[in-house]
Amino acid sequence: MGVVSDLKQELSAAETDRLGYETDWRDYVDFAAPDMERQFNTARGVTLTGVQAWKRSAAKERSRKIYDSTAVYLLDRFAAGIEALTMPRNYNWHGVTFADIFAPEPGVVEEQYFDRLRDYLFRCRSDRSGFPLSNRSVLKSVCKLGTGVMYIDENRENVGSAQMPMHYRYVPLYEIYLIIDAQGNDVGFFRKRDLAAWQIAREYGGDKVSDRVKADANAPSRRGNRHVVVQACFLREGGMDNADSIRRSRFESVHFEHNTGHILRTGGFFAFPLAVRRWDRDGLSPYGSPPQARLMGDIKSLQVLCKEDLIAASNVNRPALATSGEIEDGVDLNHGAINPGLISADGKRLYAPMVDVANPGAANPRIQDLRENLRLGLYGDLWQTLLEGNGRTATEVQVRAQEKADQLGPFSVNVQAGNVQLFDREFDIIGRRGAFAPGAALEPPESVAQYDVTVSSTAPIDKMREAGAFQDIMAFREYLGAAAQTTPEVVQIVDPFEEAREVRKSLGLGMKGVRSDEELQQIREQNAAEQEQMQQMQAAQGMAQVAKDAAPMAKLVADQANGGGDVGQP
Repeated sequence: MGVVSDLKQELSAAETDRLGYETDWRDYVDFAAPDMERQFNTARGVTLTGVQAWKRSAAKERSRKIYDSTAVYLLDRFAAGIEALTMPRNYNWHGVTFADIFAPEPGVVEEQYFDRLRDYLFRCRSDRSGFPLSNRSVLKSVCKLGTGVMYIDENRENVGSAQMPMHYRYVPLYEIYLIIDAQGNDVGFFRKRDLAAWQIAREYGGDKVSDRVKADANAPSRRGNRHVVVQACFLREGGMDNADSIRRSRFESVHFEHNTGHILRTGGFFAFPLAVRRWDRDGLSPYGSPPQARLMGDIKSLQVLCKEDLIAASNVNRPALATSGEIEDGVDLNHGAINPGLISADGKRLYAPMVDVANPGAANPRIQDLRENLRLGLYGDLWQTLLEGNGRTATEVQVRAQEKADQLGPFSVNVQAGNVQLFDREFDIIGRRGAFAPGAALEPPESVAQYDVTVSSTAPIDKMREAGAFQDIMAFREYLGAAAQTTPEVVQIVDPFEEAREVRKSLGLGMKGVRSDEELQQIREQNAAEQEQMQQMQAAQGMAQVAKDAAPMAKLVADQANGGGDVGQP
């Protein structure tokens, strides 16, 4: 109980520190992201004991403060665009390379192995593993709430499975409390879940839960009773990166029941089990800020103006009425309704609208200005592909792509930072299952085994940012072509093979179809031998032609020497 008591105190401190963020998240959900977690709608922050009540009222509460959907549509488009630019489906959005800065430049053999390792990891992230749906939810959370969290769990049900060694699960932001060190690195977390008794018994085992949970799980009428379960993960004192035992792993993990303090499971992780993605960070904050954070004033103003505009229109179409005298049955404002007694004997109306100065269109110019501000602030203009009436030229498309890279590129680095955590966790799981052992399918060559490896980003957004390198190479080629007009030897400054390698890297292409250095050397030697043989043949043909041309002259000289003919006579 001492350990659990200390952990509960640390959890309480983490909950208190996060209250300010929850206020912001509540605004994001209320005014711009109605499809995200409704648990942030509570007046005092997240209260897991009321989760079920919020689930029942979610349909009624959803969009209750939204009178203009501009921000909602823009954020949906923005989230889809970020997914397409950073981690598109069926696309190798990262590669593998050396992590050691002093490692040599990877050659063809090393890069071919890296491609093989990358392809295996992408096969592991299949639909059955849960990665596609989880990753999409994470990116939506990043774009709409500022932070997205994925949990990478080892497949313990089938330890020998090479096809699906791990499961990927999206963690809702209201469940997770992140812990960072003084440098802003993720070093731990608390995960607080509200589960039914039968769910806890199934996940941890019926004999591992407390008596209270066991009694609820075994009683048909109480098996749905809710209990709070907490997972605490933190750096282990004395833990090591290359530990050979879970008891000395780098991270320690404790699962316990919050109310009873009963410990459900203890263990650890050799690598951080979360992949945390953020849009933007405020200093060393554990949580990120979404793109609409700086636009909430405009978003709220737009909602207020649109609400007032609806009220004004309602006052015009169905105004409150003032009548002369008492109306027995009230006023029926339905279309085509007959209201006896509202006209005097001489035909004068006995009623009048209470408000007759409402102007529903008065706020339209300001509303349009706010919508344009949101369109620019949420990068809506970057996704426009067609001009009004005309398609974009190739130059316009190129400029637009470069603009996307310039504006979104710096933020995409924050989003893709979670790729390193993802890779480290995956690499650790498959490595401890023997994937890199001698004779295994992913056994690394000796030149790779002695260095650490990490991810290299090859997403479409990175290709956009690297497009400048390819353009520079082409511009240099044009310069050499112009310079060769006066100095032909200048083109020899470029090694065509090295130039081709640089172009391949700048375009983010893989190693399929690329020859190794040994194969290139063999081709060079073969070409040199064929060229030498051709030169020898040409020399032999030249000598034969000379001999053929010299034969008549030699005969003529011989005849003259024998006194025959009149050569040289005047």
